[in-house]
Amino acid sequence: MDNLYILSNSPGEVAGWVRPVAGAFADRKDEIRVTLVLLPCPYASGMEGRYGAEIRGIDRVVAFREFWGSKREGGRSLILQLGGDPAFGALLSVKFKMEWTLYSSRPRWKSRVAHYFVPDECSERRFAAAKVAASRFTRVGHLALDSVPRDLSEAEAKSRLGLGEADDAICFMPGSRPFEYEQGAAFFCHVAAEVQRAFPGLRVFMPIAPTVDEAVLTGGLKKYGLTWEGERRAETAACGGYRIKLVRDDVFSAIKASKLVVALPGTNNLQAAALGVPLLMAAPLNEAENIPLDGMAGMIPLSFPGFKRLKRKLVFRSNEKEKYLSLPNRLADRAIVPEYRGLLTPEMVAERVVHLLSSPGSLEAIRRGYDQIKFEFGGADKISARLEGYFRQ
Repeated sequence: MDNLYILSNSPGEVAGWVRPVAGAFADRKDEIRVTLVLLPCPYASGMEGRYGAEIRGIDRVVAFREFWGSKREGGRSLILQLGGDPAFGALLSVKFKMEWTLYSSRPRWKSRVAHYFVPDECSERRFAAAKVAASRFTRVGHLALDSVPRDLSEAEAKSRLGLGEADDAICFMPGSRPFEYEQGAAFFCHVAAEVQRAFPGLRVFMPIAPTVDEAVLTGGLKKYGLTWEGERRAETAACGGYRIKLVRDDVFSAIKASKLVVALPGTNNLQAAALGVPLLMAAPLNEAENIPLDGMAGMIPLSFPGFKRLKRKLVFRSNEKEKYLSLPNRLADRAIVPEYRGLLTPEMVAERVVHLLSSPGSLEAIRRGYDQIKFEFGGADKISARLEGYFRQ
């Protein structure tokens, strides 16, 4: 049997990249087994395996260590890496003597990668400047866009959530990585309470990623003094007498039904933009020492003498170097959505939110700004078509 091995790691990549590609390939594949290989990742929630096993088109899920210790299976084999350190893909391609394809915005491991899938025009220019032959890379667009329902209307979204046409709503998105939602969910609940004081009757939704570890989420809310009510699929968090509805099964409806999305930086920023909903990106760095770092620095425990202070400095230095954190701004190379980052309190963020909700012109300016972004849908189909071509050779 032929085998496709999809390498991925963190929650955002598994849900936003692997899912649409695996689904698109499932419509094409013929007797090709698809294995999701989960790579070591400082951002992982530990729930990626369970979620990955439920993705249409994924036949099995294995950890990198398990896969590394296995033997090459019969038939033709191909590696597709969707996230994670490319070094893992390089190692596997050498050990198992497989062709390795990589979804990347940068031309890494040029001597090893058989073919690159690149997300945008900026990436194309980067590959051309690095003298990568045009035949070795294909521009496919940002895969996260393929997870967004393109025909969802605001009226339909409101109806699904039990809202009336005249009801106003706002959406807070605390991210999919454990360090994000453990602190971010409670932080945004406090922001929501402040906003609801200014706008009585405003409905508040908080979409929860499918890879969230429930124990970490609820533990974070309780740690910051929030009460918890209801069954898992109809839970609400209560903060100062105000209620926030948690949404798991209809995340995109919660976004589309809202006047404004307030989110940490991540894939959800691009999804909100694709749905045409104004966005405020808020990145509190109050507990910077708890933000995972890539590379060797991410492996050093906080208990190591002096590392906690050093890590805070590294995080703040990295923040200062980044012109933009939000994907819509990065794609447009200009400030389309407002970014608010640094040492923040819920009251500070709430003030920004109230200002935006009170200014229809500001919200409309963000929507108009989205027109400057070239949203390229269909990346999953483009990748799956090339994969199919490989196995048909």
